[in-house]
Amino acid sequence: MNEDDASPELKWYSIGKLWPLLVSLGSAMVMLLAFFIPSVQDQWDRYQSREVIQQYEHLGDQFFDEERFDMAEKAYEKAFEMSEEKRLDIEVKRLNAKVNRVSLEPKWGAKPPEDIQDIDFQFLLHLQKDKTDPRQRVFILNSYGIYLSGVGRTADARAALEEALQLDPNDVLAYVNLGNLFDQMKEKAEAEKYYRKALALQPTNIQAHYNAGLLFAEQNRWPEAVKEFESAQQQDPEDVDIARELANARQHNEETQSPRQPPGNK
Repeated sequence: MNEDDASPELKWYSIGKLWPLLVSLGSAMVMLLAFFIPSVQDQWDRYQSREVIQQYEHLGDQFFDEERFDMAEKAYEKAFEMSEEKRLDIEVKRLNAKVNRVSLEPKWGAKPPEDIQDIDFQFLLHLQKDKTDPRQRVFILNSYGIYLSGVGRTADARAALEEALQLDPNDVLAYVNLGNLFDQMKEKAEAEKYYRKALALQPTNIQAHYNAGLLFAEQNRWPEAVKEFESAQQQDPEDVDIARELANARQHNEETQSPRQPPGNK
């Protein structure tokens, strides 16, 4: 007998037998969708969150490379917060940016920001201890030397900067910082020696020229001071501090170089 020849009662009977199965399948599909839809949404939310975290981290990297350490710290802090404080690699970057803020202080030996502590440097140095590439450790040691000089621990500052030079004998910043440190300690000859070493490695270094100029001006060595300030100004013609010190050194140099008239003559 064909399906078409079946009686209406038989057709309804067949459907009636299949109906519980169809209902069961429908319920199973609903449960399956109920399970997977939130999962898919959750995965999408996580993907978007990772994208935003990466953007903040990338922004922090850019600020750090530009030595805008305060902005880098804020970007890393936001990325770490969005990771639900699980991305410890980002937290290390944030801490690195934080401690390097001491290098933004324009005056050597100034008191460091209160939120930067010795333990911050110790933690980062511990992480860098066994790394094959010493450059990051050298960078941290330079900032540590600045920090230690600011809290009056000059012997420890010297040790940190000398360790930086042991790791990288060509690190110009460490030579400049040691020059600043010896100048702070009133050891002028040693300070000059380290400024000259820095300039031997990098003749265009503004900090070395400028700080050497200040050192010579303090010693009334005006021709040498003028030369150093002029070299610094060639690298940054817009710097107002360099321009002021150069004008002052030139004035004193002209006064000392002007021939004095014999008494009684006009």
